[in-house]
Amino acid sequence: MSTFVRTLAAMAVSAALVAPAAHATNGYFKIGYGTKNRGMAGAGIAFSQDSLAPATNPSGLALVGNRMEGGVELFRPLRHGQLDATMIGGADTGKVDSGANLFAIPHAGFAFNMRDFAVGLSMTANGGMNTRYNSNIFTDGFGPAIPGFATMLATQFPAMAADINNNAMGLGMNPNNNPSLGVNLSQLIIAPTVAKQLNDNHSVGASLLIGYQRFRAYGLGLFQGLSASPMNTTNQGDDDAWGAGVRIGWTGQLTDTITLGAQYSSKIYMQEFDKYQGLFAEQGDFDIPANFGVGVAVKVTPKTTVAFDVQRIQYGDVASIANKGPTADEFFNALSSALMMGSYAGPGQLGTDAGWGFGWDDVTVYKLGINHEYSDRWTFRGGFNYGESPIDDDQNLFNILAPGIVEKHITVGFTYAPNPVNEVSVTYMRALTKKQSYTYEGTGPFAGFSYDANIGMDQHALEVSYAFKF
Repeated sequence: MSTFVRTLAAMAVSAALVAPAAHATNGYFKIGYGTKNRGMAGAGIAFSQDSLAPATNPSGLALVGNRMEGGVELFRPLRHGQLDATMIGGADTGKVDSGANLFAIPHAGFAFNMRDFAVGLSMTANGGMNTRYNSNIFTDGFGPAIPGFATMLATQFPAMAADINNNAMGLGMNPNNNPSLGVNLSQLIIAPTVAKQLNDNHSVGASLLIGYQRFRAYGLGLFQGLSASPMNTTNQGDDDAWGAGVRIGWTGQLTDTITLGAQYSSKIYMQEFDKYQGLFAEQGDFDIPANFGVGVAVKVTPKTTVAFDVQRIQYGDVASIANKGPTADEFFNALSSALMMGSYAGPGQLGTDAGWGFGWDDVTVYKLGINHEYSDRWTFRGGFNYGESPIDDDQNLFNILAPGIVEKHITVGFTYAPNPVNEVSVTYMRALTKKQSYTYEGTGPFAGFSYDANIGMDQHALEVSYAFKF
């Protein structure tokens, strides 16, 4: 058993660290963890089914028996962005689809019960954000407007005309305005867990959350002049970080048919992304947000269980995610400063504590799932997951890089158990198309200046896993 567990762990961690991640679905969190849980659209705080239970509620580890499993999700997110800057002398990029549309996302776990006490380990991809545009939306849209801005400023400040023109030339020739644009953030959580069954009806559990994340960005040369650390804003290759947090949970069976559950996951405090301290607020800080939730599972028939969860994800507590992006006036003012002075050091300067971010709000997620044991060999599942987009329309500009806006998710799945020891589970998820559009309009000295930023996404996912019970 120990050899198999070590092999599962090595495979899961290696795959998670080597393979790029893509956008998850409730913001950038996955809707659920483990093939069975995802088959019920993530509903499982009060309905634990396998050794991946600690990723949802660690107390569930005491209820799943001795087992181990591993699997992979084939995830296909379809993202697009568009920038129309024709009203400021720029260009309309048209709708640009992101490449890199298929990702393999692994998971693994085991549970070992010793009477009323259980230990285990789950390894799951928490989520991430990814775009890979083959054309540079920011450079193509805003780039043609730079000479016009420079001419306007040189006319207003003739004594600075030479500096303005030199800065405009340097901005236009920046090699980091490369013809492609994108980011990649991948997150892995390793959760060693202990759980105890207090009595026949109640269990508690706790997990140490060991977080690993990796990030890279490229093509953001136009924003280097708006950063407190221009050389650590873009095109620095991969950077990684480790961190830690905790998760606690409770499961209680109130009656023969009703079970309740609750969990709290702390913020995972991560090391800073030093290579990108000029991009993210707080000098490259990018913690994994806290979240908490409650759930209920109702056994409506001896073979059919309906589960419902409510989860709150606190994106607003992480400045690099939550800080608002620039308004039209702020962006025009910062661009003007960069052209005149060679850099911008005002409010919102990238990389500072109050530096511009993605403007993500906290989200509340609702998860409804059904599990039907058709026979000893076959179990069928379905579910619906809804979480409002964390991105307001006026935050579209920076979220061309991270359009995590899908809201409605439909899942179906099954488990086939040819014997009491082995199981194969399959789940399919469809996240319905969501689009957002916004016009950024200048005021005061920038009245009449505007640009449009549009983003959109939809998703497909197929997950397969194998479990061994002992």
